[in-house]
Amino acid sequence: MNLNWTASTDNVGVAGYQVFRGGTQVGTPTGTTFNDTGLTASTAYSYTVKAVDAAGNLSANSNSATATTSANPTTGTNLALGKTAVASSVEASGFEASKATDGNSSTRWASNEGSNNEWIYVDLSVTQSVYQVKLNWEDAYAKGYKIQVSDDKTTWTDAYTATTGNGAIDDITFSTPKSGRYVRVLGVTRGTAYGYSLFDFEVYGAQ
Repeated sequence: MNLNWTASTDNVGVAGYQVFRGGTQVGTPTGTTFNDTGLTASTAYSYTVKAVDAAGNLSANSNSATATTSANPTTGTNLALGKTAVASSVEASGFEASKATDGNSSTRWASNEGSNNEWIYVDLSVTQSVYQVKLNWEDAYAKGYKIQVSDDKTTWTDAYTATTGNGAIDDITFSTPKSGRYVRVLGVTRGTAYGYSLFDFEVYGAQ
């Protein structure tokens, strides 16, 4: 679950927040976003947030927000593993596009710094029915990005759009499978002053 909320104000100064899932505290972010992981598929969760000021005072609970996790696919394989990947730019030697599809979470692709419009795509070799994409971001993540599919690397169709990304791992399941040979992550807005960087770019389709 990716949570975000409006910043609180305080006469002393807001030091951070406490995030509660079903009444149990699960995080203490300093900013106005929180990524809750390790949840059960197809399950509803409810969240509230409290602000903490510099003197240690707590606000009242926020309004409650409830959402349901998506269902885990029962079958599938990482179609991008070991496949050819191409990127719009590479920061330096050792950060090539292939590092995002090599199955090694300690290697990564990194784009040029300071540019919002960068992309990476993977060639699945043949047209596939894609239902899930997993992105494992390094610290240089995308706040806004699109996942797109194509059969010719020229005409791209949007499959998913993110505007409030906060890094870490994005696990996206499409409501209906998307057909394409090529799957692309198109960076729109950087989350940091750097470029974009992915440890893993995984694509799943039923086989």
